[in-house]
Amino acid sequence: MNKSRESGGKRAVHGLLLYFAVGAGWVLGINHFLVSWATDPEQSALYNILADSVYVLVTGGVTWWLLRRSDRARTRAFRRTALILDHAPVGIVRADSNGQILWANERMSELTGMSLEGLCQHQFRAVVQPPDTHWSERQRERLLAGEIDHYRGERQCRRFDTGAIIPVVCTVTLVPRAAAEPAHLICVVQDISDAHAARAALERSEARLHLALEGSGSGLWDWDLRAGQGTVSLSLERLLRYQGSHFVQDFHLRTRLHRQERKQVLAAVRLAIATGQPFQQNLRLRCFDGVEHHFMVRGQRHLDAAGQPERFSGILTDLSTVHAAQERQRLASTVVDNTQEGVVVTDAQNRILSVNAAFTRVLGYTEDELLGKTPREFKSDRHDQDFYQTMWNTMHRTGHWQGEIWNRRKNGEIFPEHMSLSAVRDETGKISHYVCIFSDISEAKAQQERLEYLAHRDALTGLSNRVWFGQQLEGAVTQAQASGEHLAVLLINLDRFKDVNDSYGHGVGDKVLQHLAQQVRAALRPGDLLGRLAGDELAVVARNMRHADGAAAVARHLLAAVSQPWYSPQGLEVVVGASVGICLFPQHANSAELLLQGAHAAVYGAKARGRGALCFFAEEMTTAARERLELESRLRQALAQEQLQLHYQPQADIATGRIIGAEALLRWNDPQEGAISPARFIPVAESSGLIGPLGEWVLRQVCQQGQRWLDAGLPAITLAVNVSPRQFQLTDLVASTRTALAETGFPASQLELEITESALAERFEEVLKVLEGLQGLGLHLAVDDFGTGYSSLAHLKRFPIDVLKIDQSFIRDIPHHCDDMAISAAIIAMGHSMALKVLAEGVETQEQLAFLVERGCDSYQGYLLSRPLPAADFALLLQKQALAAAAAPTTADVGFVAMG
Repeated sequence: MNKSRESGGKRAVHGLLLYFAVGAGWVLGINHFLVSWATDPEQSALYNILADSVYVLVTGGVTWWLLRRSDRARTRAFRRTALILDHAPVGIVRADSNGQILWANERMSELTGMSLEGLCQHQFRAVVQPPDTHWSERQRERLLAGEIDHYRGERQCRRFDTGAIIPVVCTVTLVPRAAAEPAHLICVVQDISDAHAARAALERSEARLHLALEGSGSGLWDWDLRAGQGTVSLSLERLLRYQGSHFVQDFHLRTRLHRQERKQVLAAVRLAIATGQPFQQNLRLRCFDGVEHHFMVRGQRHLDAAGQPERFSGILTDLSTVHAAQERQRLASTVVDNTQEGVVVTDAQNRILSVNAAFTRVLGYTEDELLGKTPREFKSDRHDQDFYQTMWNTMHRTGHWQGEIWNRRKNGEIFPEHMSLSAVRDETGKISHYVCIFSDISEAKAQQERLEYLAHRDALTGLSNRVWFGQQLEGAVTQAQASGEHLAVLLINLDRFKDVNDSYGHGVGDKVLQHLAQQVRAALRPGDLLGRLAGDELAVVARNMRHADGAAAVARHLLAAVSQPWYSPQGLEVVVGASVGICLFPQHANSAELLLQGAHAAVYGAKARGRGALCFFAEEMTTAARERLELESRLRQALAQEQLQLHYQPQADIATGRIIGAEALLRWNDPQEGAISPARFIPVAESSGLIGPLGEWVLRQVCQQGQRWLDAGLPAITLAVNVSPRQFQLTDLVASTRTALAETGFPASQLELEITESALAERFEEVLKVLEGLQGLGLHLAVDDFGTGYSSLAHLKRFPIDVLKIDQSFIRDIPHHCDDMAISAAIIAMGHSMALKVLAEGVETQEQLAFLVERGCDSYQGYLLSRPLPAADFALLLQKQALAAAAAPTTADVGFVAMG
């Protein structure tokens, strides 16, 4: 700008001198012309006037043309300047010396979100705010004083329409006072949002790089090949478990490499430095903690400007976890390949990806024959669409399904298998694979059928055994109650059968029994039932009896059949007599149990009359039966009048001593007799069918009480409810449990149903179906009195149970009875091997508890811990434990055990 001013001044001086020169030349030239041509003075004066007028007109015209040209140039320059200012990419503000805005360009209006008129109402510092007001004011004072010609700094421009803050760089310049125009400030405002964003992005990128390096489990190293010195990252020091402060001095690669890998690794390093090839090695390093770990090292040589090796750098990655995972995967693969169960893996679309050797052995297919296909290839067509729909519904709801299914081998043979199907989900929770594990249970099925036959049949005669006959009798009674049919139970007791065994041996005795069974079976009417109750007792249910005479006729017919002699191949003749006791329904008894009891009582009456006789059940034989009937009536009344109540016996975790659950126990306080033992009224309830509504009442009460405790803020515990075997037959246990949970809101995960071991041995398939239904509700299942029944372990492992309860009869004599200790230890070990929790009942001494602790039992209950308590007292016990645990957990645990 100063140069343009100087050049403009020079042009003005040159123009003035030219004007003077032209004027002088004109005057001299005209005078010379007039001297030569004008002779008359007047004429000469006239010519002078004309010459001067011409000069004035010419010079005036030239001056007008020059001024017009200059004005146009100034106008064009002003317009260019205005366009530049208005469209400049930076904001420009003209302000007085105090900072009051006098003018601003359009870019400044865009930056502030305010009109140009609005900007002129503000101080510049209010629109573009300095981070340090004191520093900014000091710079303005220096600028006005002439100490500096401008100053610059970062500020924040606040938009008045949105309130957003824009980072800017502001340059302030002083325009000195000129003529009538006072001194003012020119402020240039440049938006640096992009620069800030780029800087922030760079910082984020560096932070991400650092986090990625830290999170990747890798460390950096950089080695100066000329100086023989290097640097490493802190993450590398951590990887090598270094605790000192001079890593480079303390680390010696050669001595820390595994002996077998040392030469190979060092040779690879020299090769990478010499040739520039990338260096990558998996190796083992002895860390500073003395333990060898697996690492992967990757490095690269760097050259200087002259092309000579200058540095060698790279990263070190810990592969210990990967190596361990690979080893686990190798072991898992070995296990899968060598397991006896078939394993098949499919993708989410059920396309087969792999099968193991057991799979090909069981089904007969090779892996290549099945890859890419679906399990429909070996579908048996024994199951309908509803079966598969139910299976997949369960699979999608719970992620798992297990059960029995029929499939087809490659040779077309259909066989049963026990299958467990599980879903595998990826990190997003979406199903990526399915894993199916199955075992061929053909032999187990055949054995099960044999066991079921033996469970229902007498092995010698093929007749119904006591249990199965009792169930058949119950079914007949149930039908008779509904239809009004009359029944007769006839108990055939063989006379002097012991003499046959003693005289001819048990082999002959068995043949005689088989002969008698055939004779009696042949003598039965259609629809009658026959069973063997004991060695010398057969029982018959005669259906559709109109009167007692008909029952007597049947009895005489049976006596005649029994009296038929048996002949051995050698011609030996054996004749056995019998006595028959008769009990009628409904005249004498109205339940299966009472009918059998009446028949037993009657057969003794028949024997008292002499051999080969028959006897009807008499009233005087029923004192005990009457008492049972009376107790049944009172029990029904007690249930209706709410005379029953529940007590809760705590169950504690052995490791911590804390209460984790309670067993609900039914108590009956009769107004007349007082407390009545469950050992008296529970059998009555079972035989009378009252156990059904009684069990539903107990289940509902326990759920209500448990929910009240949760609402009161007491710790969540598991409440256990005993289930009678008769409840499986009399009620829909799954439906009643679902209803109780729904009505009370009690969480299913805190409810546990206890089933006796003997119940599991009866009607295996029916019990399994009920237990699977209960498991589907989400509750826990326990086997009560374990060790006292005769359940098959092959069956037991198929039941969806969670807990085994050791019967108190095995705990009572610990540590004085070695057999009980051995049985208890075996049950604990067996339960844990089946992934079941084990609870011991009836723990009363510290010695018993110490034994259970030593054997790893999970939990216990008994008088050592606490007697069964009413609900209110049990709630206080939970509150005390919670308070004690909050105050001092260790002391509370010890104190609680001592309190028990």
